[in-house]
Amino acid sequence: MALVTLKQGTPAHRAYVVGAWALAAIVLIYVIFAYRWGFAPGSIDKAFRLTQINDVICYAVAILGLNLVIGFSGQLSLGHSAFVGLGAYTTIILVADHHWSYLATVPVSAALCFVIGLVVGLPALRIRGLYLAVVTLSVAYVFPTLVVKYDSLTGGPNGKKPARDTGKMNPPSWMPFSNAGRLASPLWVYCILVVIATALFLLVRNFMKSRPGRALLAVRDNQTSAAVSGINLPLYKALTFGASAAIGGIAGSMLMINRPFASDVQFGLPLAIFLVVGLVAGGAGTISGAIPGALIYVFVPYFMSAWTTDQRGMPPGIKQVTKPLFDWLQGRQGAGSIAGVFFGVGLLIFVFVLPGGFIDGIRRLRSKVVQVIPNPSWLRELHGSANPPSTSHSPSSGGDVTQAAPVVATVRSRVAKPVSVKKAINLRGKTT
Repeated sequence: MALVTLKQGTPAHRAYVVGAWALAAIVLIYVIFAYRWGFAPGSIDKAFRLTQINDVICYAVAILGLNLVIGFSGQLSLGHSAFVGLGAYTTIILVADHHWSYLATVPVSAALCFVIGLVVGLPALRIRGLYLAVVTLSVAYVFPTLVVKYDSLTGGPNGKKPARDTGKMNPPSWMPFSNAGRLASPLWVYCILVVIATALFLLVRNFMKSRPGRALLAVRDNQTSAAVSGINLPLYKALTFGASAAIGGIAGSMLMINRPFASDVQFGLPLAIFLVVGLVAGGAGTISGAIPGALIYVFVPYFMSAWTTDQRGMPPGIKQVTKPLFDWLQGRQGAGSIAGVFFGVGLLIFVFVLPGGFIDGIRRLRSKVVQVIPNPSWLRELHGSANPPSTSHSPSSGGDVTQAAPVVATVRSRVAKPVSVKKAINLRGKTT
């Protein structure tokens, strides 16, 4: 039983939702002014840490796009790194060779990746499951090879970057951190990336609550039932791949805004696999799961690698437990690669403890504290308030019958009339 119970649509529930959004906004704004206020947990007042936070925002957008295909439409795609790389190279080529601004390249990357995503999504109309995974994985495998082959355009294995004077994003003079020195550029990039990411997260959130979004969930749950209900499966599958690729291309452009350098090793098979890992760890089928998934992808390998050589920054409890292991590994051959082993073991434990992902675990803990009772808007409008109808069972007043009658009538009006089997067969014969 939860400690607090809230009814959907009541002032208390609205205050709860607004408070959660306000807390998220405070955290985002605090990062900007942490260097002034003197309290910077996690060294967020350092340029290097801000660059890592910007990486988290970029990869969160990439995982969000992958979530459209895997989490919301139920198709298995392992080639998302190719779309991220295509968007990154589109931005870096236009900036370095044609002197475009970074922001002007974002819609171009989205449009190009959308078209390529539609082409790659064509096999999804015929195959699915592991066969579709193999097809998309081949796309991720071929992309670095194409980058090396067309080195005159992409820079080949040496990578590509703009000129030194044009590759830096300097904030305008009216920004409060314009005179912050080395922090000015990463903070300005942080603001730009937060705006782009917020717009994309809200766009996907509103889309999934719309009628096409619910149709996409129906395709994921049962394709046969979705087709019988009149949903155009080929159209939804192809458009989902296109939209996912477009968001991935925007994520690639965001990566170039943060770190203006692109090479073939950045967008190979490891990125394709780790994006799926981040999606599963954060929570497939959840919009907010992209954020913890990106945090895991960026920071867990970094700290694992750092702690194998220096355990001074390790949390106290973990430090005492793992100290004998690190002492035994010290000076041995291959001790530096132990970070990958720790990451793999930690991921296995994480999946067993939280099979639904990080967000699923947070929701379970939240349900023990706060429980939201559904109260549909049509029911609130019917009774003129946010409170459900009275459940009085007084035989003299008959209140339960009179109050339930409008509800029953409304429900009946929303349910389609049954169609006989013979009529359904005749209709099917006419359509064929």
